[in-house]
Amino acid sequence: MMTNLARSYLLLVLVWRCASASVFAATPWPSPVLPAGLDTFPIADQLTVNDLPMRLKGFISPRRPAELIEAFRRSLGQPLVESTASGKQILGRAEGGFYVTVQIEAAGSGSKGVVAVTDFAAMARDHAQGQDTTARWLDRLPAGSILSSQMTSQENGRQARHMVILNRHAESVNRDALLRLMTADGFQLEREIGVDATVQRSLPSQLADARTLVFKSPGKDAMAVISRSGDQTSIVLNTTMTLQRSP
Repeated sequence: MMTNLARSYLLLVLVWRCASASVFAATPWPSPVLPAGLDTFPIADQLTVNDLPMRLKGFISPRRPAELIEAFRRSLGQPLVESTASGKQILGRAEGGFYVTVQIEAAGSGSKGVVAVTDFAAMARDHAQGQDTTARWLDRLPAGSILSSQMTSQENGRQARHMVILNRHAESVNRDALLRLMTADGFQLEREIGVDATVQRSLPSQLADARTLVFKSPGKDAMAVISRSGDQTSIVLNTTMTLQRSP
């Protein structure tokens, strides 16, 4: 789903680059006008994917996609950027430093979809800070490591981060580097789990030697899975932390 949305965002990159980030710094998030009769549900109120802040809302409708698309064209207004990807119709519209995307597809006799609002101005404003955070991680991992993807979200007073890091070093090298990094950040290794020898032979080679490391810290926890495929090793790291409440 995120890949399809990302494709439509590229169409408006030039619009975003022409906008001044300072103008939109204090602009509230827009609330797109949706057609009547939709059943909506939250997906993510605060989500950042590869430094791109967004909000996601899902919907279902008894109306067929063609009818619903016409309703969205009227409610969103013009101009709209329209495209298709993997059988889904995508509508997009720029609103100041934000970009609104609607993805619609068939679901039984009706339709389902996602409404995404992306804050391009915030991405421009926070780009340098994001680079510094990424560099701090990579500087402490084995040479040649790259951050393949990262995602952060906030829900119910907790912040979660998902990172995928790739390099060509052995699993043991990555394990030791990650242990040093997490210890320096205040985490303690709670347990380390390897693949049981009795099931190891039945697993794909990239999973047979995979290791899972579980870390704990006051108000925070983390889990990393280190595995190798061919000449490439991946670290999939998930961390969660409790956010401090404002007084």
